[in-house]
Amino acid sequence: MSAPEFPLGPSRVVAGRYPPPGTDSYADAIRERRGARGITPLDANLLHVPPVAGGYNTLMGAIRVKGKLPGDIREAMILRVAAINHAAFEWIHHEHIGRTEGLSTGQLYIIRDEMTPLPPLKTILTPLQSAALAFTDHSTRNARVPMDVIQEYKHQLKTWAIAANPSMNADDIDAKVDDLYVEATMVVASYNMVSRFLLATDVGGISDMEVPWPVDKKEHFVSLPSFPPAVNPTHEIHAITLVTSIDAPWLVFSNSLLTDWTMWSYVVPYFLDLPSSTTSATRTSPAADATSVQTTYNILLHSQRGHGLSTLPIAASNQARLVTIPLLAVDIWNLLVALSIPIPVQAVIGVSQGGAAALAFGALHGGRKGVPAKTKTIIACDTAPRTPAGNKEAWEERIKLVLGPFSEGPDEDVERYAQCIGMRKLAKATVPRWFPPGSSCNTKVNGEENKRASWVEKMVERTNVAGFIQGARALGDYDVLNLQSSLSSDMVASEDEGGLFATSVERVLLVAGSLDGGGKFLRIEGGGHLPMIDSPETFTDLIGQYLGGL
Repeated sequence: MSAPEFPLGPSRVVAGRYPPPGTDSYADAIRERRGARGITPLDANLLHVPPVAGGYNTLMGAIRVKGKLPGDIREAMILRVAAINHAAFEWIHHEHIGRTEGLSTGQLYIIRDEMTPLPPLKTILTPLQSAALAFTDHSTRNARVPMDVIQEYKHQLKTWAIAANPSMNADDIDAKVDDLYVEATMVVASYNMVSRFLLATDVGGISDMEVPWPVDKKEHFVSLPSFPPAVNPTHEIHAITLVTSIDAPWLVFSNSLLTDWTMWSYVVPYFLDLPSSTTSATRTSPAADATSVQTTYNILLHSQRGHGLSTLPIAASNQARLVTIPLLAVDIWNLLVALSIPIPVQAVIGVSQGGAAALAFGALHGGRKGVPAKTKTIIACDTAPRTPAGNKEAWEERIKLVLGPFSEGPDEDVERYAQCIGMRKLAKATVPRWFPPGSSCNTKVNGEENKRASWVEKMVERTNVAGFIQGARALGDYDVLNLQSSLSSDMVASEDEGGLFATSVERVLLVAGSLDGGGKFLRIEGGGHLPMIDSPETFTDLIGQYLGGL
């Protein structure tokens, strides 16, 4: 949605002032700079103090159109300020400018996602863009910018300046870099000022509006049945859909145990920019030119039952297991139905427990006996088709670690200890195992806190205890190669039909981080148990090539 399409209302704090033309020299100067837009709601609020409005007009006119920074860098910093400060008005009026300056949907997604720790995927942002975001984050969040961040930004500005001015001598390059750095500092400082004024005076009446995303992003809480063939809903799955085009194929992502849907945040921007096909514009708009339009992918993210904001089913007297790997696959299918996502989807992609669920989805919904497959391919990361020997006992030991000394005590004591202390202990033990020495997310890299590792650690800590226990016991006892008909006779192959191998899924890709064993899987060098977090560039390159070959 472009800026003119957003419904703006009056401020709920101050009434905007719109002096008639010729009655206020400051307002007339603003009209001259704005052109056809005239006095905006922002200007109208500023015009309560006309000299300030005039000074603002002069400053922002210079910042916007008289500087020498590359346009994509200027707009990336402005939009990052808007995202961090929750200034929807600022984002709305600059996203389309950012696109005009060359920012892609994936790049804008990274800029908008202020919750995922920097640095982002290196293959999506340029080094200069990444340095600009790091600088903007420190300046906006903390005011003080560390010297190493400043020097890296100036280094990247110098690299750009040399490429843009190959005949310029070294002294002039250094002077230009200083000029660009001062300009960049003023861009961030001035748009922090703007965002604070926008929010405090409720410009456009949207100060409490969520900052938009550069794709059609929707949040869903979908009530689903627990145990097929039952149809009565018993639990909720929290899901996110990212739609780039109604014609684009769908990728479905399934998280690991002890994480939620946000674990995919580093790689999502890649798939928002990855070409999936070239389609004719006439498919969606009969009146449009028959020009070719390149589509990317739509994305379905969800937190598996008992994780994130997804709930567990209420235990039934005849159903002790609230989570099994096949039931996680059933949840994926029910989500596709509930959200009216076209099938077959392009791929179901999962890691660890989510990888096992993806394999189970292939076994249950891969197509057989004249029933078409619900997915073209399965991509399973760092998982196995059945519980490895010894894993059941290992998971029970981890459950004991979480429950601690109160495992036999009153329920309230067990729950309090497990959530406040036990899950923290589990996080401290799990994250170094997921990201061993050699991983870019190893907690001991350079002797400093690793932001990504800390981010994952917090994800583990906030996992619901019951969700962890049920998921751990599901991982301790599963076999997707020989699924039995306990779910529904028309959904699963019988033992002699070969389970997963009896389906018509076109291809199954098995990948694993080289630091997580690798084995016979396609190896992601330098990757740990969650390579989409510690080796996202290699992971996306590999998956992108694979999807391109379908």
